[in-house]
Amino acid sequence: PAKVYTFSHKMPLSAMLKFSADIILLINNKMQVLDANENAISVLGISRQNLLGNQIRDISSPLIARLSIPEIFDEIQAKGEIQREFCITLDNLERHYRMRLIPTVFDNMEEGVTIIGEDITKQIQFAESLMISEMRYRAIVQDQTDIICRWRPGGEITFINESLSRFIGVPGDSLSGENILSYTHPDDIPQSKQKITCLTPSTPTISSDIRLLDKDGTYHWYQWNTRGIFDHAGALIECQSVGRDINTERQQAQQIRESEERFRMITDHSPFPISIVDDAGNFLYLNEKFSELFGYSLADIPTERDWYSLAFPELYEPMEVLPAQNDDAGYPLAREMSPCVRLVTCKDGTVRQINFFEATLNSGEKFVVYEDLTQKQEAKRLQSVLATIVNSSNNPIDLYRRLTSQSRPT
Repeated sequence: PAKVYTFSHKMPLSAMLKFSADIILLINNKMQVLDANENAISVLGISRQNLLGNQIRDISSPLIARLSIPEIFDEIQAKGEIQREFCITLDNLERHYRMRLIPTVFDNMEEGVTIIGEDITKQIQFAESLMISEMRYRAIVQDQTDIICRWRPGGEITFINESLSRFIGVPGDSLSGENILSYTHPDDIPQSKQKITCLTPSTPTISSDIRLLDKDGTYHWYQWNTRGIFDHAGALIECQSVGRDINTERQQAQQIRESEERFRMITDHSPFPISIVDDAGNFLYLNEKFSELFGYSLADIPTERDWYSLAFPELYEPMEVLPAQNDDAGYPLAREMSPCVRLVTCKDGTVRQINFFEATLNSGEKFVVYEDLTQKQEAKRLQSVLATIVNSSNNPIDLYRRLTSQSRPT
């Protein structure tokens, strides 16, 4: 239906046109310009005198040319109000306009058309910028080697990237509405649900290790970093999760744990004392045989310095008064034990003859094995004494007395 525009007693129509931010042109049924606001005159690039009363189709302007006059007037007669959107070049710049052409009956009952043009350049530029940004984001997401999934708080999937699609063997567009928990290991579902409850606007991210089912039916460990998306009221409306494959790391960690357990089992049952020292000189490990033979525990000797001061008091004490010119000053024996034999003072005060075997591990830690030579050396000593006595005596009674005296503890 046609719209009727009348002059106001309080404000003339020309004044109303003046305050509009849009382009406004009033055209009669003869296609003559009856009136135009300042914005229209500025965009058309023509003076008011040369515009008013002239045929609209005779005006040389990119804006008027795009309206396809007079054909568009026939369309208005047939359809009523119509709308066009187009881009033109003004002053070497692209400008986007949304034009509305409205059938109008003026106060003198003359029919015509009101043209209202809105400059939507900024809107279009923003929409294009947003679209480009979304395309870049989608390209980045799709090219990620990590798996990415967006889902609602109930678990319904809204998006997955190509990496996740390949992993589970399902096209992303066919997963919409499916639940991410259906691909989660049953043992990890309670943890997943509990973690979701921790998402708040003040704590929008969580991290968790969760197993995911692949297309072959095998579960893999993934480290998930999930970010919650909240509405203006602070309600959780969506989650985005990025998963990093840690399956190999978990397997390696398990192998290391198993290897350490085997190593500890072997060393704990070793007939020889064993210790492990880090590169800072701190004891990391003493086996049971070490404490059994020497009497010291980790609480007694947390460092090599403590161990040396107790095991070699006659050698270590003088070293304490030397100026510490380098890190090795307090460890005079460390470089002499590969291997070497020394007398070690035990916690109970006994002295044992110990052979030290030291090796440096790939990690930089020192692995030391201690062999107790005390009994062997005593046996050799008695054997030597026996040979000397036998060779120096021809009297059986005297031989017996001498053997008895030599075998008594000193």
